Amino acid sequence: MRKDVYLFRHGQTDANKEHRWQGCGINLSLNEEGRVQAFSVLEKLRNAGLECIFSSPLKRALETAEIVAEALNLPVKVREEFREGCFGEAEGITTAELDELWPDISSRWKNPEELDVGYPGGETKRQIQERMFAALNTLLDEDYDVFGVATHGSALRNLLIYLGLIWAGLPMERFFIWFMKTAAGGRKPLIKPT
Repeated sequence: MRKDVYLFRHGQTDANKEHRWQGCGINLSLNEEGRVQAFSVLEKLRNAGLECIFSSPLKRALETAEIVAEALNLPVKVREEFREGCFGEAEGITTAELDELWPDISSRWKNPEELDVGYPGGETKRQIQERMFAALNTLLDEDYDVFGVATHGSALRNLLIYLGLIWAGLPMERFFIWFMKTAAGGRKPLIKPT
């Protein structure tokens, strides 16, 4: 059976605005711009036929999911596995500071082909990929045919790389939605940005 999945990143927080890495340990709400971005997602998804939205438990993703879901009268189901990556000691630090503190790790992290790299005390990109893919794969067994997933920049980026896309330079703070459908009778994803 075909499944249509809309993967979307949360709206902006003050930490995003400051280019600070939040990871799963910093749990901030959306700022005003983030709420505007969430309503932008709503407009893009209004006619998608969504039946449910799954969300990370972190405030920024959950608030984005709730804004969309409330307007469309949909349930939101929280799934821990869609949380942002754990960045360990890098959480709360700006991208520029990361480049100074851990230049080798920072350089390797930005390379989509480097998977076994992580900041001290954090997950590797491979661990994030495997967690996200396993979570998405379990949703394909849900009764919903069309659903959304509210998640995070790095988690989404690493999932897309796992699915065979080479990241084409979209910055982490960019707001984006990806549409994925599985072919009838299979799980091979067909993905495109909306």
